Amino acid sequence: MNASPERASAADTPVADDCCAADPRIARHFDKRMRDAAAAGDLPEMVALSRRLLELLADVGELRPSVLELGSGSGALTVALLERGAAAADGVDLSPESVATAQLRAAAAGVADRATFSIGDGAQVPLTAHDWVVLDRVICCYRDMDRLLANAIGAANQRLAFSVPPSSGWPGLLARAIVTCENATMRFRGRQCPGYVHDVRAIERRLAAAGFTRLRHARVNLWYAAVWERPA
Repeated sequence: MNASPERASAADTPVADDCCAADPRIARHFDKRMRDAAAAGDLPEMVALSRRLLELLADVGELRPSVLELGSGSGALTVALLERGAAAADGVDLSPESVATAQLRAAAAGVADRATFSIGDGAQVPLTAHDWVVLDRVICCYRDMDRLLANAIGAANQRLAFSVPPSSGWPGLLARAIVTCENATMRFRGRQCPGYVHDVRAIERRLAAAGFTRLRHARVNLWYAAVWERPA
């Protein structure tokens, strides 16, 4: 990796008020992943699914929204949205090491003045309203999907974008089998960060009931991504 700002420590990162991790194994799992990436001397790459979700939000430069990403991880998607024109962005994540990595990424990209990353549980922390709320590969980390989604919907003024494993048809059956195997493997290795396949139809019913309509959607391998918008 090229020369970049000094890596922030977990002690230097803000902690969102009233946050309490629903499952501390999530933070431990992603802390380790971020430490491994740092040891390799590089920032984690944006995965294909996140790139596709970024494409679904390609009008970010035209609309210049404020963005909130719950489960912002290493900050790849949040920083990319800022680079493409988002006015400002906040990220919340359970993993202190992920928050530190996201801060490092924002500084390296020259957007740190428009980005804030804090440690917190997206299902519980009080959220300020943003134009867009993004949940990229985070709903599947929560057993209590309803609470996370309710908090996210309450903070989304205009759009809510998310990505999850499919839950119906043969893709849903395959996704459930894969998640079950991954959970068993991780439990055997003592590093369990449980994953869940939630009912996509239930998620979208919640969004429709809150006044959103589906704007765009796509499938990427065994993942589903969608952007829902609240009509003006």
